[in-house]
Amino acid sequence: MATLSTHGAGLAVLAILVLAAIPAAGSDESSLKPVVTSTTVTHLNFKSSKPFAAVTASIEKQLGKFNPEIDKSFSSEPLDAAEIESKIRAMEGSSGLMIFAVRDHGHLLALKGRQAFGKQYEVGNPLVALEMTQHDVLAGEYAPLRIYVYVGEDKLTHVDYDLPSSLLGRFKSKQVDEVAKGLDQKLERLVTTALQN
Repeated sequence: MATLSTHGAGLAVLAILVLAAIPAAGSDESSLKPVVTSTTVTHLNFKSSKPFAAVTASIEKQLGKFNPEIDKSFSSEPLDAAEIESKIRAMEGSSGLMIFAVRDHGHLLALKGRQAFGKQYEVGNPLVALEMTQHDVLAGEYAPLRIYVYVGEDKLTHVDYDLPSSLLGRFKSKQVDEVAKGLDQKLERLVTTALQN
């Protein structure tokens, strides 16, 4: 039986270590390291003595409801852009926005024996998102937006959200900034209308 010399065995081990250090084809270790960017976000908090149920009902009344069935329209050939846009516009509420999802955190807290009121809304409009993403596809990260309605320790109803123009400002795009400022106005109208007595 042939045996390796000490020198040959050392070379074999070295070769194995070198091969193990070479990344596999198609892998890119640098892609596992994130690029970190710090930005400043403006957070808004509105509060009112108006009851939680009345505030959430008013918000929901002003918002349309997104229907995910619209996605089927994108698979038709040829694509009928005018028809799809018309279907999306029909989903808009009086605010020009619609609900994509509602999460009732108050119900969840009941699992811990707590009585609380807190609802998170995902709101937006695919056509407004398109106005931004056509200029910078990364703006899609913030579409839809989130609003949180809750009763605080002060027993008042609060409505919180991050100002869209501050979220989207990191893209440094004049076109995206213009759309984001429009979203600032839409959200402020939505919330102030909901909080009016």
